[in-house]
Amino acid sequence: MEINTYENIPGLRTYADPSEEESNTELGQDDFLKLMTEQLANQDPLEPQDNNEFMSQIAQFGAVDGINGLLDSFNDLAANLQSSQALQASNIIGRQVLVEHDQGYLPSTGTLDGAVELDSSSSNVAVNVYDASGELFGRVELGPQPAGLVPFNWDGSTFSGQRAPTGRYQIEVEATFGNTTESLTPQLTDQVQSLTLGGVGQEMLVELENLGTVSFNQVNQIQ
Repeated sequence: MEINTYENIPGLRTYADPSEEESNTELGQDDFLKLMTEQLANQDPLEPQDNNEFMSQIAQFGAVDGINGLLDSFNDLAANLQSSQALQASNIIGRQVLVEHDQGYLPSTGTLDGAVELDSSSSNVAVNVYDASGELFGRVELGPQPAGLVPFNWDGSTFSGQRAPTGRYQIEVEATFGNTTESLTPQLTDQVQSLTLGGVGQEMLVELENLGTVSFNQVNQIQ
């Protein structure tokens, strides 16, 4: 059976010609040794190549060849570590986690839950809740707190006395240390829906039920 290769159409090539040899532009170890042998055989006998220069060329090639071997090994190691990490991380699907996030989710019933990490004890800790327009909507007073992870929850109560609608709210934590009040990064609770693996060297992504996609590195606690 004859295969039509469309050879008569200018500029169009559908099938590769098996008689053509694939060109190799990389200099391998055998090629390098052949070049060095030719170089020695054809050098000017009146001005032979300096031994130090000759050894330097060999050392440079050996260094490059060794570095390439290390890079291949590191890439293999990174791929294996990522596979292992993915296998371990798959256990968190469907579970509640604490993630570094500036927004929390208030369900139709229940509370918006989170925590804040204190490096040292604070004389007063408070959680501010803002609506979509950036207006202060509610506040949770936690009072004095020791160093460590301090949990909090907001029951949806607003300054007007009504319960806030279901949805996402901006969360800010204020902590007082001595005469200074600092704004700290909160950690909010949500459920893991799925994981997305990146390529080698790329971070793993976690899809949360209500807060969207975050980096796996933002997950601080599995509940």
